[in-house]
Amino acid sequence: MKRLFSFLTMCLITAGSLFSQNNMTTKFFDGKDLAILGKAFDTPHLYGRLPAHLEGKIREQLWYLGRNSAGIALRFSSNTTAVTLKWSVLNNFSMNHMPATGIKGLDLYVNEGDGWNYAGTAKPVGKSSEAVVIKNMERRVREYLIYLPLYDGAEKIEVGVDNDSDFNPKPENLMFSREKRVIFYGTSITQGGCASRPGMAYPSIFSRLSGVETINLGFSGNGRLDLEIAKEISRADFDVLFMDCLPNCTAQIVRDSAELFIKTIREQKPTAKIVLVENPKFPYLVLDKKTFSELDEENREWKALYLKLKKSDKHIYYIPGDKILGDDSETTVDGVHYTDLGFMRAANELYKHYKKIVKN
Repeated sequence: MKRLFSFLTMCLITAGSLFSQNNMTTKFFDGKDLAILGKAFDTPHLYGRLPAHLEGKIREQLWYLGRNSAGIALRFSSNTTAVTLKWSVLNNFSMNHMPATGIKGLDLYVNEGDGWNYAGTAKPVGKSSEAVVIKNMERRVREYLIYLPLYDGAEKIEVGVDNDSDFNPKPENLMFSREKRVIFYGTSITQGGCASRPGMAYPSIFSRLSGVETINLGFSGNGRLDLEIAKEISRADFDVLFMDCLPNCTAQIVRDSAELFIKTIREQKPTAKIVLVENPKFPYLVLDKKTFSELDEENREWKALYLKLKKSDKHIYYIPGDKILGDDSETTVDGVHYTDLGFMRAANELYKHYKKIVKN
């Protein structure tokens, strides 16, 4: 018994010593003081996506999804040798087809002058978490990017660096152009379902490919061409809008709402480039003929609207869906929501079209 007591006492002393040592060697900075990317509006919740005045005007579920922090990122630079992240989320949400790291984890990317490279993921353990994401680095200044949770709302974030390191919460060189911001409006896929980690949602991959700041306005199950969302987009600062919302629509929704949605934006943004994205070729459509017929009708209505608007609008574009996911059937978790492979292919396909669009 005495030996057991001595062993437990030693463990407690060791743990306490390590905790104390970590506190002495790490200093923390509140995320609210860092450069924030990926927000289109002033919001009641710092890491939310929709403005306060929409509460009560839009569906409750849509408002709830607006509190998810998908696509929002924090920027800083430091010559630290290690990065620790502390964070808490609003809901501690979970799903049976998406990893917790994607739902409520954090992703760390680093830029040493050769583009953005993945550094590590802070894995959640509950509503509040802490993780050493990277350590044992050589001491030199690097630019860092932290992607926030995709399907939960970040409530508080703290960034920990070496106590004796330099820390710049708002680097002058943000690495992303804000002169030509891109908005992605869409569904659960746009929001990031079912990426393994936050940096793998396709709008975020697109941002790293293009060097342009992106805004993620994907709303799971709720990308239904709501007029109030069109009004908000029309007030935002952007150069290109990708409309990737068909998986949440029906042909009737397209007929009833799409033209007004686009014209509402066009009234305030006469030269912004608006890109209509077709449904991708979901793998299960090879077998599910009923859904294939429904999505084919949607695509035909979408294309007809594009051709109608194109007659008087030279800033509207169209992307067919047949190449978004490639030629095999290995790009989804459940036949619809993308894996990381699906997100990579989608980002690359949209970026290919984007490069042509911005030249016009």
